[in-house]
Amino acid sequence: MIRETEKIMSTPKLDESIKSAAKTAASGNRSVTLKRTVTIKVVVTEKFKSYMVFELNESIRSAEQRTILINQQIPQLDRLASTDNIGRQALLQQLEAEKIQLDATIKDQQTRMDAINDLKLESLFLQGTVDGFVSVSEGDNLYEKLGGMEIILKDGIVQKITPVATSETV
Repeated sequence: MIRETEKIMSTPKLDESIKSAAKTAASGNRSVTLKRTVTIKVVVTEKFKSYMVFELNESIRSAEQRTILINQQIPQLDRLASTDNIGRQALLQQLEAEKIQLDATIKDQQTRMDAINDLKLESLFLQGTVDGFVSVSEGDNLYEKLGGMEIILKDGIVQKITPVATSETV
């Protein structure tokens, strides 16, 4: 049993991790991992526009199907009226609120679709942000490490990764 544990404990990856931690501790160099925002921008292509229109259409279709289901459920609540009018009213209000939310979602997605169709080819489109993590050690320039990072994609392929803040801009 001890030999099996020794085999597991002496894997090259674990050995490197232990050596790295020991080296850091010996040098007195402390580090911490912090979260930062990474901006994702996309070069507009026909493929990108087609993909976005497809995704928006799917979202609209899903919201429309849910609305149809709610419209079918509302008449069924009339049967509940004779036994539990308070519960029926609460459920009816919930379904009506969901219908309003779904209608707003459909309108929003249609507006987005119009905006996507109007995008110029080869322009940059801000797709969103994601959280990224960075290791910061003593002696690092915190502004450069935590400064924004930008990733440019073209048809899903990373074209460029650039820091937004550099030592020259800070």
